[in-house]
Amino acid sequence: MKRKKISFSLRYKLLLILTTLPLVSLLLYLFMATQLFEKDKLAYVFDSSVTVARSLSTQVRLQVDSALNKVKPIIENYNYSEKSFSQISKNIFLKQEKLEALILFRKNGSSYQELGALKKDGDVGEGFVKNKKIINLYRDQLMVEDISLNLYKDTEEHVIVSHRVGEAKSNNHIIFVLLYRSVELVDAFRNSDLYLSFLIRKDYSLAIGPGAGNTVVREQELANLFTKIKSTNLPEGTGEALTEADRYVLVSYSDTGVGNMFVASIVPKDVALKAVEMLIIKSLLFFVALISSTVIISVFASVRLTATIRELYSATKKIAKGDFDIHIKSQSNDEVGGLAESFTWMAGEVSRLLSETAEKARMENELGTVKAVQETLFPPLATRYGPVNIVGHFEPASECGGDWFSYSQIGDYVYVWIGDATGHGAPAALITSAAKSAYTIIEKIPGMTPGKALEIMNQAIHETAKGKVLMTFFLGAINIETGELVYANASHDPPYLIRPKDGKKLSKKDLIPLMDVNGTRLGDCRGATYEEATVQLQSGDSILFYTDGIVDLEDASGRAWGERKFLKTIIDSSASGSALDVRMEYFKDQIQTYRGEHLVDDITLFMCQYKESA
Repeated sequence: MKRKKISFSLRYKLLLILTTLPLVSLLLYLFMATQLFEKDKLAYVFDSSVTVARSLSTQVRLQVDSALNKVKPIIENYNYSEKSFSQISKNIFLKQEKLEALILFRKNGSSYQELGALKKDGDVGEGFVKNKKIINLYRDQLMVEDISLNLYKDTEEHVIVSHRVGEAKSNNHIIFVLLYRSVELVDAFRNSDLYLSFLIRKDYSLAIGPGAGNTVVREQELANLFTKIKSTNLPEGTGEALTEADRYVLVSYSDTGVGNMFVASIVPKDVALKAVEMLIIKSLLFFVALISSTVIISVFASVRLTATIRELYSATKKIAKGDFDIHIKSQSNDEVGGLAESFTWMAGEVSRLLSETAEKARMENELGTVKAVQETLFPPLATRYGPVNIVGHFEPASECGGDWFSYSQIGDYVYVWIGDATGHGAPAALITSAAKSAYTIIEKIPGMTPGKALEIMNQAIHETAKGKVLMTFFLGAINIETGELVYANASHDPPYLIRPKDGKKLSKKDLIPLMDVNGTRLGDCRGATYEEATVQLQSGDSILFYTDGIVDLEDASGRAWGERKFLKTIIDSSASGSALDVRMEYFKDQIQTYRGEHLVDDITLFMCQYKESA
């Protein structure tokens, strides 16, 4: 390697680093602190605005309830025979200070009939009663909602409360529209320093707003503003939106509980984050003072450090050439002197680690190749052969697993294969490859029975592993026409026959283990033979095949799942539905819920169902 001429002194480089690093760190800290402060500020504003919206929604609800309670005895004493308010109704009305006017309607076919009106002396009540246009407008709102609340803009200290008694579709329901003085409620929406408050109807039209001083959100854009923010049925919520004037606002809302109206509290984002600007300015002033002090200290530190570090320069040139035979004599007892000794030790360690790393990389590459090859040994996890439906799950404990399973149709039979080699990893993976090779040959032999097939596989595995690695195995053949299952077992955990009970919940005694025959493990002895057993499957019957890795499954504390929980999961999965994929998903969820970070052994299970029940 060509050596570069030193054109920039190490002393100045250290000085640059010692000043730049704190500067970058401080700027990064400022950025992170600003972001954190901004998030915290936004959370505080959202929380406060929700509180404001909730408080106003409660105030709206109380005002509406108060108005309706005051009107209720007046309506109850209405004289329907004479179609006029009784003297009692009038007396009650006059005693209610906040009631200015009241108009009563009855639905008569396709139109409304005015039954009468009450008003107090003065221009307010008189003007309201005569304003038929505004009365009809708010009366018509009740065809959608049973209660409506609106600001009476002629005075801006009264609200119009409309109420429908009866179903909207009914032709004889009653509607009354009243003018109610509510200075506190109107002021709560009109007079706000930080939060702009809006009372909004179901169709996103404005009932009460902050008034002419609002330059943030226009009434015409309320629908677009709240369509996404209030897209759920939650009674309260928050969100950030962009106004038509390209200004971001923080929005919170709370349902009032009356008339499908909600209160919205809106704060411009730039106003809410005003304090962040002050934080940045003060932080920058502090950073300038801190960096100035750092520069002075760095000048003295760089001069002292560079004097000793030069002695290591020649050693680094050797390292650059690949020569790790380094011996540096320590010239001082401080950290730099320790660095010289560590440098010598490090050179030797690097040489050793390079050799080990190369060997490890070679082994990992070989394991990756084994894993890629092994993945080709397994069938799809879901398949169907005529009336036989199969759904499975497989998860190796390491890069290479010792479990193997498969299924295939040969003539009128569906063969199901499952085995578990001793341990896991590369040796076990080699045995599964031998099992797969034997399986490929067996498929081509006509009239092959499960017992004979296991004899051939035993011979293949014995010749491959010489008895050092064994394999449990279960092989069954299902006649797709008759449902007869013929099977043989080589010391494998017996599958469970699950027979439905006409919708009733299964119990442990309803799980039938297929264990009428059993033989030695594959590869244990060369001339082993395997007996066969037969069981008749019925429509809807299913069989669960598995390896012992699922029973030995451990949680984070090392407790095994065990056979008891395994059997309970079989029963519960059957109760979760009749479909195989649903039951298998339940099984997988239980496994993922219980298991720890690492698997003790490979996990293999699959379900086979004969003629799914309707």
